[in-house]
Amino acid sequence: MTDLKYIIENELFITCPFLPTDRFISYCKDRGIRTSREQLEQFEKLGIFYPFARINYPKIKIKVEYIDGGKRIRDLGVLKKGEEWSGDIEEVYSHFSFEKEYAKNWQEEGLLWEPRSRPFQQWETFRDEEEDIKIESFYSIFQCYTLYNLIRSTRMELGAEWWFSYNEKDIDRLTSQLSDWANAVISAHQKNWIRGRNIAAICQVLSNRYFPQTQSDHRSSQLSVHGHYYDWNWREYCRKWDANAALTDIGISPAELNKIQERVAIDGTFVDPLERWYGLVSFVSVGQKKKLKDKALLAQTLYSMEHMLRLFYEDITNEKLRPPDELQERWKDRFYGDGITQNELQYLEFLTNAYHLNPRPKLILVVEGNGEEKQFPFLAEKLFGYSFSRLGIQIVNIQGVGSFTGKKRLDKYGALERFIDDYHYRQTIVFVVLDNEDRVSKIKESLAKATSKYYPRRRVTKDEYIHVWDNNVEFDNFSHDEIAQAMTTLCGNRYFFQPSEIADCESRFNNKKGDTLSKLFKERLNRGLDKPKLLEILFQFIISNPKREFEPSGKGKRPLIRIMQKIIELAARNYQPITLRSWRETQESGYLGEPIK
Repeated sequence: MTDLKYIIENELFITCPFLPTDRFISYCKDRGIRTSREQLEQFEKLGIFYPFARINYPKIKIKVEYIDGGKRIRDLGVLKKGEEWSGDIEEVYSHFSFEKEYAKNWQEEGLLWEPRSRPFQQWETFRDEEEDIKIESFYSIFQCYTLYNLIRSTRMELGAEWWFSYNEKDIDRLTSQLSDWANAVISAHQKNWIRGRNIAAICQVLSNRYFPQTQSDHRSSQLSVHGHYYDWNWREYCRKWDANAALTDIGISPAELNKIQERVAIDGTFVDPLERWYGLVSFVSVGQKKKLKDKALLAQTLYSMEHMLRLFYEDITNEKLRPPDELQERWKDRFYGDGITQNELQYLEFLTNAYHLNPRPKLILVVEGNGEEKQFPFLAEKLFGYSFSRLGIQIVNIQGVGSFTGKKRLDKYGALERFIDDYHYRQTIVFVVLDNEDRVSKIKESLAKATSKYYPRRRVTKDEYIHVWDNNVEFDNFSHDEIAQAMTTLCGNRYFFQPSEIADCESRFNNKKGDTLSKLFKERLNRGLDKPKLLEILFQFIISNPKREFEPSGKGKRPLIRIMQKIIELAARNYQPITLRSWRETQESGYLGEPIK
């Protein structure tokens, strides 16, 4: 029932239009199938591979006029009897396009037919004396699969290294063997050619309903339609689709459909050089998948075919067939976790983790000032040779701890608790470095004791992931001499700060009096202290002589360097989960927050 008349009556060429011969050859070559007009003609002559349709373009008369040396067609169509025209009249081949009523008329007139229904005709007769095409053949895109199998089974390779050593007797024997082999192969294909055609025909019948679903990255599908059907409603078509009626028309059983799907899936994995990346590639955009070459692109076409068959089978039986990467056994649910592959975002998360492609940071370093935001990454790169981006570390500047701690009575821990809890649930460590101001010490203690709202079997975070300076980053990491020198440099030597002044600032520092260094600078120079610039000068002291910054054991001398070593180690050890089980084990391991028994 899947003949050309059935396909035309049901307009089964809207999403997958038929291709003329030259375009079909290009389509095949893009997929690593080396073919030619001569080969296609020979296959047809042997009765083992036919186009889906053939058209004989009739000549029609058109009325033209010439303006400024150029030709312009004034009116298309056959002249009516007795009609007069003052311009020129030319004969040209009529245009054809696959559109239901148009195609039906051509078929009734005998101008459109199935090539297998008529005796073979030499292809050289398809062009006229001026080499214009008067007869054109059309193929289904799904016939590339049939052609691939045909070429594969009718081709034999012989190495020159063997032929070179053959004598005349060897050559005669080989020639006889090749002749016998060729006769047997062609005879077998002549008897079974309908099987290969049927797979392509079945996919063509299913294409309007299921092909758009196969053109997907798991999050969206791509629908493209034949130009004459620009206003065609695919969703309405899906609502009216009767899978069981289609199965009856095709004339196969569900068991036969199952076998066909399995065969196409096996062949897809066989040709696919990216077979072991099937899961990841399936999430790649349709546009990018179309840029694949040769066998990798052919595999995508075969995957589209087997996917259509799978969807069709599910509509008929309410049972799911195995995808190409689970043909041997169903392993994904056991490996990734129940239901993960049905949750596209979580499945993609685990896949990108497995391939080390997930751009989500392994560690977020939270600081509260512009100086720290700029200088911490700078220090890591200059002192340790690692950029934060390469280490998977993202730095977040909260612009002062007040914006994250919230109001004391209304919100104990503020946005900081939710921020940490959310990222720890995603297995990104949040490491916080804060000055000892306002209620920071109490907030640290409260966060380490708080129960996670996202995973109640652990605490929000660990005490060691929140570092609060005894005073601030300057006093805790730099000597009075270094700070005095840096402030003097910052003001352009307009005032020479003394270490004793800095010592006095530190002695007066507490978490309520605020920034004593800024007050000193303001008093001496009557202008504000540029804290980011001050930190830049101070950090230059560290990188100017890196060797003196480390103990013989490799441990940093300054607290700042020891913290940097710690966050680098934490980021390096934070292996992202690739299964639901490994994610749960990490959540309950005490790695992100102390477990709650």
